[in-house]
Amino acid sequence: MGQVEDTQRIQLDGSGDTPDGPERHKKHTGAIIAAGVAVAVLAAGGVWWAVASHQTTQLAQAQESCAQAADRLRVAQNNYNALINGDEYKTAVQVTDKQVEDSETVAVLAKDSQERTPAMVACNVDGKSALEHNAALIDKNTSWYETHTKTLDADVRGVMESRDAKTLKDAQTALGKKITDAKKLYDASKDKVKDNKTRDALKKQLDAAGNAKDGKDVQKIKDAQAGLDKAMKQVNGSVKAKSEADRKAAEEKARKEAEAAAAAQAQASSQAQQSYTAPQQSYTPTYTAPAAPQYTAPSVPQYTAPQQTAPVQPAQPAQPSKPNTGSGPVSGGHGCNEGNCSSTPDLGYIPR
Repeated sequence: MGQVEDTQRIQLDGSGDTPDGPERHKKHTGAIIAAGVAVAVLAAGGVWWAVASHQTTQLAQAQESCAQAADRLRVAQNNYNALINGDEYKTAVQVTDKQVEDSETVAVLAKDSQERTPAMVACNVDGKSALEHNAALIDKNTSWYETHTKTLDADVRGVMESRDAKTLKDAQTALGKKITDAKKLYDASKDKVKDNKTRDALKKQLDAAGNAKDGKDVQKIKDAQAGLDKAMKQVNGSVKAKSEADRKAAEEKARKEAEAAAAAQAQASSQAQQSYTAPQQSYTPTYTAPAAPQYTAPSVPQYTAPQQTAPVQPAQPAQPSKPNTGSGPVSGGHGCNEGNCSSTPDLGYIPR
């Protein structure tokens, strides 16, 4: 630079020649060329530095952008994991189509829950282009997590709301039926309970159940039903107790009546025995044989001496009638007991 200044000073002074002449001019020209080369080198270095600096800046920016994308992805993943690991999601995926009012909600949740999460992408790559490519993939994954988290959250709420709606409807229906049964029991148990306070308690529970039946609080509805169950059980127990007491009273009454009747019968029997004189056992049955028939013997025929003519046979006397005693007739004789009695006159019956 000193040589350039000297040259400029010579030119300003107007003195074109020096003591050295041409030699000095040559040195001056070489100095100018050297200066130009130096300037060119410096300029080239500046350009390279500028380019290198710009590339470094772009790489750093790409790295920063990828890191920021990774941070957003991390947040989205955390939200997604918090949802699927939460109690509400775990409960919803266990709900069946029979437990909800709209079974489509269960099917939708099951379908969306089956989608697979995207593959992991990181920023540990070299070069601006690679970083920008991965950053774009990371942003895409972030979008998936954010969208899918919202979708699953809506699915879960749909299932739970449908389940709660059916639960409420079922509870209201069950309470309505229980109220009907409780009213029938209340009416039928009139004058049939041992303790009427049980019916009063049932009436109080009926009023409370009527107020809770159309509400939206499932727990209150269930509590009202439980209150009715308890009150109905007490009334039924009181009805059974009175029935048992009435049965025992009836049995006791019947027993006393039977004892009284037996006592009255025993007393009447005793009085009858005191006023009745039994007859003497002096009667001996006798047997009177039928009277024997009187037998009248036939008159004795007069004997007339026979003429010398042939004797006339006398008529045979009539046989005596058979007596009623059943005994045989008394045999009679002809007065001839031995020998030939053909010539002996018949003298009739000779009793022995």
